[in-house]
Amino acid sequence: MQVELKARDYGIDWLKAFAIILMVLGHAIQYSLVSNFDSNIIFRLIYSFHMPLFICISGYLISPGKNIGFLWKQFKLLIIPFLLWMVLYSLYYRRMDLHNRNWAILPNYYLQVFQSPGKGGLWFLWALYVVDVFYFFLRKSRYFYLLSVSVVVLMYALTLYSPELNFYGLGLFKIYYPYFLLGCFLRQYQIADKIKKWQVILLIVVMVFFQIAWARTGSVYAFGMPIAHDNNSIYALIVRILTPVPVLLLLFKLSRYCRKSNVVVQWLSVNTLSVYASHFMWVYLFVYLLSSTILERSDVEIFIVFIVALVLTWATVAGINRVPVVRKLLFGR
Repeated sequence: MQVELKARDYGIDWLKAFAIILMVLGHAIQYSLVSNFDSNIIFRLIYSFHMPLFICISGYLISPGKNIGFLWKQFKLLIIPFLLWMVLYSLYYRRMDLHNRNWAILPNYYLQVFQSPGKGGLWFLWALYVVDVFYFFLRKSRYFYLLSVSVVVLMYALTLYSPELNFYGLGLFKIYYPYFLLGCFLRQYQIADKIKKWQVILLIVVMVFFQIAWARTGSVYAFGMPIAHDNNSIYALIVRILTPVPVLLLLFKLSRYCRKSNVVVQWLSVNTLSVYASHFMWVYLFVYLLSSTILERSDVEIFIVFIVALVLTWATVAGINRVPVVRKLLFGR
């Protein structure tokens, strides 16, 4: 029996499917081009907003319940898969060290991932859980949005003088929590329904403005003009925070026109975190295999890696989904 979804749910299905497709494509570009992927215009566009889009969707869909059980539920959904995939990927990526019986590298690797999830683990799962924890304890405040923004500003200020506070996902929290708040705000006030046509045009103009200025690793130039070194970090921070916002607003507005879905979109929507967790190995493997047959990294290689990784990731997720115990451990559901 097929359950009819509400119109707005179709839109979220499309957004989640779109986001995960962009993630696989982005990693196909990144792993293929290695040293100069930041110069690829498609990669730059994808990376300017795709992770904020995931976080924003999470904020839009959040339903925390009334008790601490919510945090345990999210722990099983996010942290247990994070830990297990960390171990699996460590065995995969460090196989040469292990082949040489260098087992001591694993504890150091795990400690590094715990301290800085962005350096080796499935950091999105960890970051989303940290965001959920902060949200859970702040949500009851009458001044929720003001208090939340204040916490983010305070975190930026503290880490400016004490960089060690960026450890254990707090650095990721300060970066992504604003987009989670945006998702909450969009849902609470149904902002996407209120965006008018002239505002869409304005958002497109603003989006282009920020896309030109955005750089993944910061920049010493703004629209071709050099920036004084002392101002560079401030400029890069402002641009990095604001660049995804018009894109997210436009995407949520477009999602309102999605009145139907299909089996592919719904599957990707339901299995978003599963695809995220399991696609890396296939991207990495096929980049490695093609590197011995294609001397010059090209758009053809990227396309092959992207398509093959998608198909094999689908097969991997579908296979794991057939074993409930394994699915629960690796995918949290």
